[in-house]
Amino acid sequence: MGVVYKARQVNLNRIVALKMILSGQLASGEEVRRFFTEAEAAANLDHPGIVPIFEIAEHEGQHYFSMGFIEGKSLADRVKDGPLPPAEAATLTKKIAEAIAYAHDKGVIHRDLKPANVLLDQNGEPRVTDFGLARKTDTDSGMTRTGAVMGTPSYMHPEATTRRSGFGMCLLARCSKF
Repeated sequence: MGVVYKARQVNLNRIVALKMILSGQLASGEEVRRFFTEAEAAANLDHPGIVPIFEIAEHEGQHYFSMGFIEGKSLADRVKDGPLPPAEAATLTKKIAEAIAYAHDKGVIHRDLKPANVLLDQNGEPRVTDFGLARKTDTDSGMTRTGAVMGTPSYMHPEATTRRSGFGMCLLARCSKF
């Protein structure tokens, strides 16, 4: 849904990540609502394990938000090199779980947590990002249709991958279509 650029926030002289709607000025009203729901959900979370949102705005029809720039790579890129040592995997899992628990305590459900949405900073600390499918528990935005498949199928919980949604049994990292 979006594309992210490394940018400089001139008025504060800092490097940020700038996320823009991929379809730009051609974005539908629903795409714009989803985009701003993502930004708002993450903007209200203040936790060291979650990438902070700085600004949400629109300029000449282009919707964007700026967030902390994390120098490093994603957890997905890290595990491409091979499995993590057990102690490191346990430590990362605990820190990610604490960040997600904090989000849940604040009424935000991520709904697309996967290694590509966890960035590892220069110190190897995990930072959860991409709240594009997040849902606030205290409101019903009406943006998720009943029975709609939301998220990355290979990382969905089994209950979300039913015959009705068009996906068969989901086992760990592979889903097959009926």
